[in-house]
Amino acid sequence: MSGFVPFETLDENKISANQSRNLHQPIPREAALDMLFQHIQPIGTETVSTESALGRVLSEDVYAPVNLPPFNRSPLDGYAVRANDIAGAAPDNPVVLEINREITLENVGQSKLGKNQAAAIMTGSPFPSGADVVIKLEDVKKTDNKKIRIFSSLPAFSNYCFAGEDIQKGELVLDKGSVIDPTSVGILAGLGLSTVAVYRVPKVVIAGNGSELVNVHGQLKPGQVFDSNSYSIAAYVQKLGASPIYAGTTGDSTEMISRKISEKIKTADMVIMTGGVSVGSRDLVKEALLLLGAKILFHRIAMRPGSPALGAVKDGKLIICLSGNQSAAFVTFHLLALPVLAKLMGIEAQQLIGTTAVLYNDYPKASKLRNFLRGRAFFDNGTLKVKISGKQNPGMIHSTLYCNALIDVPAKTPYLEAGEQVDILLLHMPGLHPDWLPG
Repeated sequence: MSGFVPFETLDENKISANQSRNLHQPIPREAALDMLFQHIQPIGTETVSTESALGRVLSEDVYAPVNLPPFNRSPLDGYAVRANDIAGAAPDNPVVLEINREITLENVGQSKLGKNQAAAIMTGSPFPSGADVVIKLEDVKKTDNKKIRIFSSLPAFSNYCFAGEDIQKGELVLDKGSVIDPTSVGILAGLGLSTVAVYRVPKVVIAGNGSELVNVHGQLKPGQVFDSNSYSIAAYVQKLGASPIYAGTTGDSTEMISRKISEKIKTADMVIMTGGVSVGSRDLVKEALLLLGAKILFHRIAMRPGSPALGAVKDGKLIICLSGNQSAAFVTFHLLALPVLAKLMGIEAQQLIGTTAVLYNDYPKASKLRNFLRGRAFFDNGTLKVKISGKQNPGMIHSTLYCNALIDVPAKTPYLEAGEQVDILLLHMPGLHPDWLPG
């Protein structure tokens, strides 16, 4: 990051020629991400019902208001007995106990078991007072409706679940910033919590830049293509738990782009655009943002694909502009926009998980810049491997299909050979551990 000067600290009419050149020097992806993180504003909180909390992000720590289980209970079907009463029981010397018929499944938790007595009990039922062990149903032989025979002894508190042995009252159960998954919903319900405090769902405006783009419901004219980037990004935004707003496409004029952003940012918490951020004559996004009065944080990242990326802030809201090339937009969305959106949502773990893997196939091309190759990570006999998925041209979309990892290739790497150890980033939703990765 040496020598980098943020746009907003400069007056472009007064800077020297050397400073002007510094404005266009690409910066590391990590430095760009830090700049974006510094401008994230809180989006507020709300309370929702537990049954509608799936996918939301906790805005407060959750402490257990009760013990779980709330009472001493049986882990299986059988008979509750006293350990002292069955001491010495053996196949050739069974112990005979009387069934206390006053203790029923309905009143077992409020009843007392006497000496040399047994009480029928079911999985999850509370222990009757005095009982300290459960004999499995299949290990008991009924002599009649009043008595049972037991053929083995067990020490006290065998087959016994203590109150609070799962979760104790007052224990921290779920951390602030955690994404509520199906198991979390079950725990909240098990603790009797009918509502939970969560962060508000952010609204994310998504737009494509360029008159050559057409939405999927339109008709292509010569030289036009369907806008795939906006739909893919909107789907990822929705999968993370935010609310995507498809804003269509902009024309090829500074005024039209500026007007589109100005209209949409009023009701949005964040804007993501694709296209128009390179250095061509029709790449007008930077000029449109300056016209709007936005502060440019950075322009260009030292990586490929996706070097033409721009970050800006307007009225406290972030605007992230990505390359229009499909694979480049895919990569930079995951490396820049997705972590930023996760932080905006209040997710504690915003970053993608980094690990190492064994490269499955060769990559014979040199990487002058830091290169993020699309790949598919998988386990092979317990070893995590990664396969480069198709052609790596930044304008090709097929390599992103089922891509679950980015291979982080350092700058000035001549080539990669199968069998090498490589660094990868796993492409899963921040805050959620990928199911297929051990640990």
